[in-house]
Amino acid sequence: MTMKLRLVALGGLGALMGLLGCLGPNPLIDAGEHGSESATSDNAGDGESGDGDPGDGDPGDGDPGDGDPDPGHCDNGMLDGNETDLDCGGSCSACEQGSACEIGDDCQSLVCDADECAAPSCIDDVENGDELEVDCGGSCRFCAHSPYVAQLDDFPGAHVGYPDVAMFEDGVFAVTYSSYATSEIRVRWFDEFAVPLGGGVTTGGEFMLSDVRALIASEDLDTHNLYAVLTGLDAMSSSRDAFSIRLGPDTPASSWPIYFGPAAVNTANGVLDGDIATFVWLQDGQVFLRRYNYALDIPVAVASLANPDFAQRPAGWPVIALRNGVSVVAWVACDAMDPNSCDIELRSSDFGWIEDAPVQVSLPPEKRSGLKLAIAEDDRVGLIWTGGASNDRKIWAAQLNPELAPDGAPWLLQDSIPSIGYPNGDVAALEDGTFAFAWPDSVDKRVHIRRFSGPELPLVTDVGDEAPWPASELATQVHMSASGNLLTVVWLGGVNNLVRLQGQVLSY
Repeated sequence: MTMKLRLVALGGLGALMGLLGCLGPNPLIDAGEHGSESATSDNAGDGESGDGDPGDGDPGDGDPGDGDPDPGHCDNGMLDGNETDLDCGGSCSACEQGSACEIGDDCQSLVCDADECAAPSCIDDVENGDELEVDCGGSCRFCAHSPYVAQLDDFPGAHVGYPDVAMFEDGVFAVTYSSYATSEIRVRWFDEFAVPLGGGVTTGGEFMLSDVRALIASEDLDTHNLYAVLTGLDAMSSSRDAFSIRLGPDTPASSWPIYFGPAAVNTANGVLDGDIATFVWLQDGQVFLRRYNYALDIPVAVASLANPDFAQRPAGWPVIALRNGVSVVAWVACDAMDPNSCDIELRSSDFGWIEDAPVQVSLPPEKRSGLKLAIAEDDRVGLIWTGGASNDRKIWAAQLNPELAPDGAPWLLQDSIPSIGYPNGDVAALEDGTFAFAWPDSVDKRVHIRRFSGPELPLVTDVGDEAPWPASELATQVHMSASGNLLTVVWLGGVNNLVRLQGQVLSY
């Protein structure tokens, strides 16, 4: 159910009233005769036959005023003809905000409110301003590009876990999920309207105790092949290792070891730039980076350590994102003597580490987890993480400048979320220059999403949630992927006492 919001421009009201007072009443409009009216199909014309557009009494191209006997009256500086205000309205061009009007078509906003052209708003039931559809998109809330889907997975009668999503440039997206009953991992593809393109494809049976940690879309729109970063064991493993898997709807899965013992891998992540994949993984508090050339099927270089001070500040939750060919790695770094005293550190790499040492965000000491990272086209960095004690989780966000220094203070997206686990959210960099932040809320039983143009600067100011989807029981583990003006959001939620993979495609 869509929540509609009213944007009231109080600052400009006095100025508009003063302007109308100077103009005086419009002799063609009886005061109080008209209420609020938006553009409709019964537009006012000049009484002669035509194609239904205002003032088109003679055959023409359908533009307003193409049948007027004196088209020059629309720029003569006089209120004449069927104009509703000076040289606008009626058969002339539409009027600006604050001008006199009779119907919505007299106004650029297509909304005539109390005989005055209103500003475009997100609750006027008209597609105007920078909206993509009626009252959504642009500076209004997200549009529902696809229906909400309560079950994206295809494991009947089984709980699912470890979700992720990757979106291709043509709007096709893929999701991954695993069955708690059998530990089988599947990937399933959908079109941009969330219509499945087939059943789930297994990642293969060669791995045991495995989890997909990241899903990466390739640039190949013919095959829609993608890459999965997985941790688990194969027949040769002596401990938990990291692997990369390549597969598609019609491409059998093939794998490559990112790291193969002896230390156990806690988690891993990756990004793709053409044929070059860059992976990060965590072992014994250390964050390592390694690249692989899929065109040649060879590693590019040996693994390199991101955090040389791991003994004093062991790492957790490593993530990676790309910006203009440069990989940016971030992780949670905690005091070795106090695991509840944590900061966030970052470091970037092209053919080697660019910074001499990790860059610390310098946050107040607190337990932190669930770190996610996104990078905008102008190299700004968006971060989201979970903080606080297990019975009082908080969702935080921060923005960094291209030099990885804080841009303003971190801000709180939500506090007081009681959760034994981690209500992990996600962040995505969008084409309009904003960052989208999404996170699960066990109190309101839903997944929230908001766009920010800067620190504590929400794009849609009069709403705390831009989500069009309904409430979701047991919502957790939110993941997002963007392509063009589309954003796919997925999460785990309860359906009939089972944990399912849910989600929706949004547009803006």
